[in-house]
Amino acid sequence: MKSKIHMLLLSLVAALGSVHAMASDPTVVVKTETVKYGDIRLISGVGAAVLYGRLVSAAERACGGPLETVPLVQRQRFKQCVDDAVAKAVSDVNNPMLTWYRESKRGNTSENASTAGSVAKAR
Repeated sequence: MKSKIHMLLLSLVAALGSVHAMASDPTVVVKTETVKYGDIRLISGVGAAVLYGRLVSAAERACGGPLETVPLVQRQRFKQCVDDAVAKAVSDVNNPMLTWYRESKRGNTSENASTAGSVAKAR
């Protein structure tokens, strides 16, 4: 991918079930975090790991974290919010190495970095 994208707007839409929403509050809460990655070369696992870490950190902030600050009863929703946000961000970046890295972190692949392209295309 030769895209010159230097910023990714990580958008999180949290409705009724958000970490901070009250059960009786029908308000939709939208939080965003901007993740810059123009300084990262996404042609290696190292670059993908760095961007993935930035995406996870941004998702945690946008979802109301870090995890240690989220009340125990809301942690499952928090984790789902983070996972959904990271999945969306990885999809938006649309880079095979980043996609492969995310899948490997989730334990969904036994592929190596040389097959990152085929993992992304299989989605």
